[in-house]
Amino acid sequence: MPDTNTPYGKVDTLALQALQESFDTTAILRLVDQLEAIRARCCDPAGLRDDLLRLHGMAHTVINGAALSCSTTGPTLVDQAESILEELDDWVLLLRRAVQALQPLQRLHSEA
Repeated sequence: MPDTNTPYGKVDTLALQALQESFDTTAILRLVDQLEAIRARCCDPAGLRDDLLRLHGMAHTVINGAALSCSTTGPTLVDQAESILEELDDWVLLLRRAVQALQPLQRLHSEA
């Protein structure tokens, strides 16, 4: 079957027909919302950036014998590291799901 011309380029006709019957484009909008939550957590004050800087300060003191650079109240070094790792694991899972959600669109690739 020939390719179909769309306003956004040629696509495989059979793949287009299959996606028109099965692909939920609102999944892309959900990804936008999820990525916005990650962006906010990465960049906002008291976000992951600050958590990593605190972890570095703690590790630098404990591992390298550097002077204290952050408060000794709050989470322990291990708790801080585990919290960051858990959050990053969650993000990796979310990003893997994003890839899976978008992969069906690759089927539209035209061979022409």
